[in-house]
Amino acid sequence: MPTGDPMIREIEAGTEDEWFVATCSHVGESEEIDACARHRQFLFQKLREQGARFKTATVDNAHAGFIYGVPIESASWGAVGENVMMIPCLYVVSDFSRHGLGRSLVEAVETDARDAGMEGVAVTAYRYAAEDFWFMPAAFFDELGFEEIERRGSEVLLWKPFRSDAAAPKLLQPNWSFEPAPGKVVVDLFWNAFCPTSGIEAQRVREVASEFADDVIVREHQAEDRSKLLVHQTPRAIYINGVEIGWGYEAPREGIRQAIQEALLAV
Repeated sequence: MPTGDPMIREIEAGTEDEWFVATCSHVGESEEIDACARHRQFLFQKLREQGARFKTATVDNAHAGFIYGVPIESASWGAVGENVMMIPCLYVVSDFSRHGLGRSLVEAVETDARDAGMEGVAVTAYRYAAEDFWFMPAAFFDELGFEEIERRGSEVLLWKPFRSDAAAPKLLQPNWSFEPAPGKVVVDLFWNAFCPTSGIEAQRVREVASEFADDVIVREHQAEDRSKLLVHQTPRAIYINGVEIGWGYEAPREGIRQAIQEALLAV
């Protein structure tokens, strides 16, 4: 049971704090996660140069959680807009839940946004009936004074404006149509380096697709390429000959392989 007071601090490049965040708390669990984390560290540095801030929470010298604050103009997930700080991810280790860490981390991002002269803070969160749903629950942000401004299915866009005349952001609106290649299976891979599960999934798609040599074409649409994100507004998806596949977690290699094999039989 944690007993100490929580400490919120800015994450510096190349530190254990950053590695904890880069691995999304899965330190030392697999080489696949570590490889993805190394790529994320490069992305973190680029985002810092664009005004992003990364915070970690510790209790009794143990990592207890983290949060990102990314200017919406650089965010590769969730929403589009101007002069707003996005919170793409907030995470508190379960052993440290119910200690106010989430609130403290969000307040730290709000302070950063105000200091940077932004007009508000926004977040994409989720509303599910299941009471034990833990990832970015919208009800938590409701409690912190965030207002719901848009919803699509379970996905909710909330924000806390600092000015009455602030312009509200908008959810990304997927806008993509399949372009076939005669005699080939085409994999359209939409991914973002910001989310480790998306980065891991993307590498699996590349590896499996390479097994089929010239029979399979992979078209990558990385969300960190702003021009592609604004056109397609799809930060993560896998389409095989125009049909989306997905598992609700990182696409397994065997699942990707089977989907490609089935598509080849139909070519």
